Amino acid sequence: MNTNLLVALMLIAGNAAALDADDDAAESQWTVPEAAPPAPGAPSGTPEGGYADPDRRRMDEERRKDVLDQLCRKLKLNKDFSVGGDNWPKTTIGFTRRMEADIDGGLAMIDEERLSVGWNKALSEELGGSGASGSVYAGATVAGKSMVIRRMGTFNTCGEVDRLLNVTDIKLAIPFTSKRIMAMEPGELWRIPLTLNVGYGASASDALDGSGVTMSFGMGKSKNGAASMTLWRLDQKRARFRFRIDYVDVRSRHFNVSKTIPAAEFAMNGTNAALGFLEKQVQRQLNKYTALYLSLGRSKSNGRRLVLEYVIDPTDPEQARAMAEALQGNFRDLLTLARKMATSKTSADETRDAYADLQEENALRLGYASYAAMSQYHGRSRTTSINIPFLFKGDWSSSRGSDTVVRYTGEGGEFTFHNAARSPNGEYFNVPFLGPIVKDIESRNVEFVTYAPNGQEHQAPFGVYMHNQAFLRMPASTVTGGLRDANEILSLAGAARTGGRDRTMGIPLPQVPPVPEDGVEANDQKGWTSLTMVISPKAVADAATASAQELLKAWAFATKAEDRTMAEWLVANGRLENGRMVYDQAQAARDLGWDAQQSHQSWLQNMAGRAAGLVGDMAEAAGAASATERSAALARAFSHENRSGMGHADVFRVLIQFIDPLDVTGDFVAAVDSAGRRGTKIQAHYVLKKGRAEVAGLSDAGATRGRFADGSIMTD
Repeated sequence: MNTNLLVALMLIAGNAAALDADDDAAESQWTVPEAAPPAPGAPSGTPEGGYADPDRRRMDEERRKDVLDQLCRKLKLNKDFSVGGDNWPKTTIGFTRRMEADIDGGLAMIDEERLSVGWNKALSEELGGSGASGSVYAGATVAGKSMVIRRMGTFNTCGEVDRLLNVTDIKLAIPFTSKRIMAMEPGELWRIPLTLNVGYGASASDALDGSGVTMSFGMGKSKNGAASMTLWRLDQKRARFRFRIDYVDVRSRHFNVSKTIPAAEFAMNGTNAALGFLEKQVQRQLNKYTALYLSLGRSKSNGRRLVLEYVIDPTDPEQARAMAEALQGNFRDLLTLARKMATSKTSADETRDAYADLQEENALRLGYASYAAMSQYHGRSRTTSINIPFLFKGDWSSSRGSDTVVRYTGEGGEFTFHNAARSPNGEYFNVPFLGPIVKDIESRNVEFVTYAPNGQEHQAPFGVYMHNQAFLRMPASTVTGGLRDANEILSLAGAARTGGRDRTMGIPLPQVPPVPEDGVEANDQKGWTSLTMVISPKAVADAATASAQELLKAWAFATKAEDRTMAEWLVANGRLENGRMVYDQAQAARDLGWDAQQSHQSWLQNMAGRAAGLVGDMAEAAGAASATERSAALARAFSHENRSGMGHADVFRVLIQFIDPLDVTGDFVAAVDSAGRRGTKIQAHYVLKKGRAEVAGLSDAGATRGRFADGSIMTD
């Protein structure tokens, strides 16, 4: 693939909705907070940014994973010993010692021990004598780990290789004693997860004659139970103990088309490389990168999560002794809880009862929990993956779900989170041993949140729109291209009321070198940007209750310039009937000056479907009988399951026009560095707070969400 062509395509996509150059000079309502910009995984310091911190941390970790910048970090001590298999349970004991990036970009040493016992059996049968086959499988695995994560206070990976190889420095989490707890270093984290997975399913596959191409289809069901303990020395005087239980029931379907290209076809001189260890390593790396495939998948999940949290002073001998006793007692409960939750679909009442027993047991040693809550969640997702050997690997995922969290401590009450997420990820020029040379990762997530105090109804929802991007070796204009797209959306705030754009809502654009006359930029930027916008309950209500005609007018106003004439014609001449927008095709051709080309009519019909679908989605939200139902309907309007077929940004372009700019707060952070000597470095943090009050319950909701979010191994 031509590098210049790739860059050009990225620039076109990133700047499709860019503002004119004159717009950059508008005085912005975004201001610089007093605190310095946060490190990649560190808290942003504002309620808006704090809400999105878990998403930003995971994205930055994904950006750093398996890339050339982390070559020394790929070094590790690793050994597994296995016995059994086939018709007997397979038992594996393993150990790994490695270095990982910390939440501030520094280094941490991780010592991990693991034990797993699993049984898996598959039965396959040829179908029809044509090379096709069908199979069924079933299996179960019990796995446990002990991890000790220690902050190293350095950023130089290669300079710490000698410590990595020093086996006398290895540290285990067990045994739990007060002396060892008191000796924990600030930032040190002990993690002990136990999981039990039970799954079964069926698949069918067929190898096309002579082509080397295999097609397969399958479906499966799995029950996964997990129980984990973590102890994290937050600072000199505080250590936090968390006990988690998670149960999830997942049903999935997949379709794959793949072709494995023999590694020899890519080897310059295979015979010279075929030497013992090197042969195995080269073959493993080549096989990893030489599979050409397309994969489609869908899944549905239902689960429950429980969290207990205690904070102690580890310098106090009595508190350290109580914590050691609690760790020993809870460790005996871990496997029992994981087994119970994975092998039977326990009811919410049964889960609550087990949870209450666990709280009482820990209360005898540690007192009552500083935080205790239970979450019940549901989700639906779909994924598409493609891999072109050495050139490109892409993953596109979208999901819609809900999470209800009941708190038993503090102010109590119940939160509901309805969300819709889309995440396109791309890796370019994958090189064996070095990883991808270029990465482009993006995540858009919209959530609508309601809160019900104890014994009361849920209050009106507020909304949170999160757009995170991470990149490696991308041109500088990619950073500003994404921001221009965000600014184009922000400028539409209140447009339905004012009839025009508000350029002061735009984020100040960072100064980057101009694009050279030949249009070819250096691919030298690495880093991330994170934008969070919070929409007040009043603003959500204003958008949700807009009339059909107001929505259509706003939709036409937000349409791209090349399509705006058709959109405005539809609004003026079309009519809504039974959830569809109908119009006179012959009149459209006359009024718009078309010839008989079918492509024009097809595109107009597509636009009509989008407009009518958006009106239908918002009518469902407007007619919702409760706050939680409205929250769910709004999330659906942004999701891959909406009626309009529109993406997050396109839906937001319409709805933000009904929102008063003073009903929006925000947080934007950028951390961009250069892989070259002369590249641009950007460290920026802006907040949208001027003349605005914080949305009630935002900080509380963000903290609740963060406790149940899928976290990094570097945190608890």
